[in-house]
Amino acid sequence: MNIISVKHAEPFTGRIKESIKKTLAVLVSLLGVIFLIAIFALLNIAHDLNEHADDHSRLLLRKALFSRQDSIRSHLQDNAAWGEAYENLHRRVNPAWAWDKQNLGASLYKNFGYEGVFVLDGKDDTRYSILNGKRQSRTLADWLGRNPTPELRQALARSQGKPVSRLMLAQGELILLAAAWITPGSDINVTPIPGAASMLVFVDRLTFSKLQSMGLEYGIHDTQVKTPATPVANYPQASLTLPVYGGSIQLVWRSDNPGGALLTWVLPLLVFLMFATLVFAFMLMRNTLLKAQRNDENTFLLEQSRLALAASENRFRDVAEAATDWIWETDEQLRFTWISERFPAITGYRIGDWLGQPLTEFLQNDSFALTQWLKNPQSANNLTLTHCRYLSGQQRQRYCNLTLKNVTMMNGQRGFRGTATDVTLEIEAQQRVDYLSHHDELTGLPNRVQMKAFLEGKLRAKPTTERPLAMIMLDLDKFKPVNDLFGHAAGDDVLHEMSSRLRRCLGDNGLVARHGGDEFILIVPDIRSRAAVETLCQQLIAAITCPYQINGHEIFIGASMGIALAPQDATDANDLLRFADIALYQAKTSGHNLWVFYQPDMSEQIVQRREMEQALREAIRADQLRLVYQPRYDIKSAQVYAVEALVRWQHPRLGLLTPDQFIPLAEETGLIIELSDWVMLQACRAMQQTLPELALSVNISASEFQTPGLVERVHSALEQSGFPPSRFEIEVTENATLKAPDIALEMMRQLKAMGVRFLIDDFGTGYASLSYLRTFPFDGIKLDRSFVIPMADSESACLIVKNMIGLGKAYSLNVTAEGVENSQQQELLKKYECDILQGYYIGRPAPLEQIREQQAPAVSARARLALAKN
Repeated sequence: MNIISVKHAEPFTGRIKESIKKTLAVLVSLLGVIFLIAIFALLNIAHDLNEHADDHSRLLLRKALFSRQDSIRSHLQDNAAWGEAYENLHRRVNPAWAWDKQNLGASLYKNFGYEGVFVLDGKDDTRYSILNGKRQSRTLADWLGRNPTPELRQALARSQGKPVSRLMLAQGELILLAAAWITPGSDINVTPIPGAASMLVFVDRLTFSKLQSMGLEYGIHDTQVKTPATPVANYPQASLTLPVYGGSIQLVWRSDNPGGALLTWVLPLLVFLMFATLVFAFMLMRNTLLKAQRNDENTFLLEQSRLALAASENRFRDVAEAATDWIWETDEQLRFTWISERFPAITGYRIGDWLGQPLTEFLQNDSFALTQWLKNPQSANNLTLTHCRYLSGQQRQRYCNLTLKNVTMMNGQRGFRGTATDVTLEIEAQQRVDYLSHHDELTGLPNRVQMKAFLEGKLRAKPTTERPLAMIMLDLDKFKPVNDLFGHAAGDDVLHEMSSRLRRCLGDNGLVARHGGDEFILIVPDIRSRAAVETLCQQLIAAITCPYQINGHEIFIGASMGIALAPQDATDANDLLRFADIALYQAKTSGHNLWVFYQPDMSEQIVQRREMEQALREAIRADQLRLVYQPRYDIKSAQVYAVEALVRWQHPRLGLLTPDQFIPLAEETGLIIELSDWVMLQACRAMQQTLPELALSVNISASEFQTPGLVERVHSALEQSGFPPSRFEIEVTENATLKAPDIALEMMRQLKAMGVRFLIDDFGTGYASLSYLRTFPFDGIKLDRSFVIPMADSESACLIVKNMIGLGKAYSLNVTAEGVENSQQQELLKKYECDILQGYYIGRPAPLEQIREQQAPAVSARARLALAKN
């Protein structure tokens, strides 16, 4: 009934306001359109005024130019149609008459401003000229920079003897030319002579000042010729394009801009008037709408008051049933007398099951505060109980917040009303947050927070030397390939299974926690002895290394463990964790499936290692590294074929260090990239400057083949040094391409495409197979010195070397023998058809300058003598 009545009343609500609003909106829009039309008309008027003013100025400027042309033609006619001029300028040139008596002299420049006066004979040769009021011998074409004479003669031929004038642009200026035939005029005493007539030419340079003066005569300001060099004016300009000899020019001047003045004064006033009118209209509209709104509200309230009584009950029921909470009423004994329809949906009970039942039975052990409130209901009119427990119709534990209010019913008896808000999801979410704050979500093991609290509690119990506490930090070996090969889901299954195995091994004697990633911590308090710890570690290794059956795959992993004891090693939790981590690092560097107890000197070793790492970083930047080069002798050509670059570290405190003392550290810390870049660049530069005819080989670490960017780094070193790629060789060990063969093969192919060659260093000491030689594009092998040195004393060593050389030949590879230290080894290698020799017998590692002084090929004297005998 309420809903129907309100729907019928809604169309009546705001009818007057809406009607007035539409009318005023139309009026305001109409005013806006009128003002916009007025502004548009004003802009058009201003534009028309400007155009009219500019057209008038153009007309005046044309008139000024025509007037100046008429003036110069008049002056020219006076001097050209004159019997004396004919006698003294055409028949013959008489300077005394023309210049000395000023009949055709400086007065033309002083009085009329004509910069040039020329007399040209019938062959266009200049017979007489005055420039800038001075007599000078220059031709018209030379002075102007262009020759207008043909055009002037043609114009005179068409003018039937009358003077002609032309505008032209010369040397960036506007030039006014006037020409006329020199004739006797009306002088009957002068007899014309046969032949071509002479031509008199006046030149008027319309300079900036002349144009300014000419424009000012007609009220035109700042007249000038527009050229690319003319600066941009900060005022409105008008322009006039004039045809001139050889093209056209553009004159510009300051526009009178009457439309701008009109806009300056009228437009702001018009805009102000428009906004003032709109503001006034807005205020009027607002006032009118407020009055209309009050009228509508009064009418609406009058209608609503009539419907309010009938709608109140329906409204209450609608709200009660649509709310997410359930609402209830009880009598004085807290027995339910009414429950809203939301009760079954939330609790799972039927309403009839609880009508007449007490509220205290619905709640579970949460009625104490309610009982106390009921004993003294005057102490507070309302009561709120939070996180009240109750069982749902499906007998599941649920929670609600209960609000009670003491009321008097319509029959005058005391009762209670309230609401119940279900907060089960909030409570469960909070419990989940509390759980995750102390446990690892994946494995369910305690996390670092709980582990730290457990450890500190056990340390406060003061473990003794006889019954110490053992901290075991465990890190999985070969776990990353599990994620790479089988996916992270399989890795998660392995971690989950492994955590179960760790808990079974430890039992109830301690705590297993996940420290992060594939790292775990075991805390074993009250351990009996060191031997008991080792027994536990054996059990852990045995449990971890058992295969894991995941998704039909059999997966194997290992573990390394670091152990710290309290109180022997530390009594502080942070120190104990740090010492166990140090021991774990030692275990991982020592191998797999090992455990290591912390020793005090381990910290010192790590500090020394970090100091050594920092010193190596500084060495690369501070020029502490040195390069030496060891020759490689080609047996067939009997000369040094190449040199191998070897790096040395001139340590400021430890002296000269060889590669085996710092290269492993560089590989572990990632400094090998920066170190290799330095070696490649410096070696290539030195070779290009000192021994450009030899090849250069450089060792590249196996770890660099697993790092992207090797191709770009080699290319950069060769490009910066200018060293040819065809003489650059890279030496790699057999193990360099085993970890990621596809990536290594692609890198080698790209470098081979540049012209770089590859050699297998220390051949025979790694894990390569015959397929390895066939798959990868190597150019040669280098037999390790461990095979070459025993050749003089062992036939089996000779046989091995011979077969290895034959193997290299079978794969079309050049064979280099390292470690050649005497003539007997050299003879045998030559006999076995080895290609290249390298060793102390050939030459020790030395600076390039020393190798050059030995006049490469650098072969020791003993080697040369031995070769000469053969």
